[in-house]
Amino acid sequence: MSNLDYEDDDDTDTSAESLSNDLVKQLRKANKAKDKELADLKSNFESLNKAQRERAIRDVLTSRGVNQKISSFIPQDIDPTEESVSKWLEANADVFGIQAEEIPQKPNVDPAQAAAYKRMTNTVEQGITPEHNEDIMKKLMNANTREELDAIIKGSGL
Repeated sequence: MSNLDYEDDDDTDTSAESLSNDLVKQLRKANKAKDKELADLKSNFESLNKAQRERAIRDVLTSRGVNQKISSFIPQDIDPTEESVSKWLEANADVFGIQAEEIPQKPNVDPAQAAAYKRMTNTVEQGITPEHNEDIMKKLMNANTREELDAIIKGSGL
């Protein structure tokens, strides 16, 4: 057989071209799929972001005791945080007929926690440590007279 009868040389050139075209088609198809997925994710993100914003604003208005219908008038550029919405409400209170005293100021800390914190800081400021209490208890237990007891109590700050 001679090399002239060999016809596969032409096939290798066309197969490389067809392979190249197939790769381009596959890349375009993959790119379209990614674009569609990106568009779906963007729409989901926007809808979730909008729902979260509405919920946050509604919660702030409810905590302030204000009608929730006002939320449709709050501009989009206002952050849905309690501080931003409160400032906007105070600035526009006269437009909606809201008086300043109708917007209750909610404390940031539970009163029970504040009382516990105050007790802790008082203890620290007074400098009473468990060792100090044990020393006082030993002195009280070893006192023999009433005058000694009175002196120990006065000296300990009890």
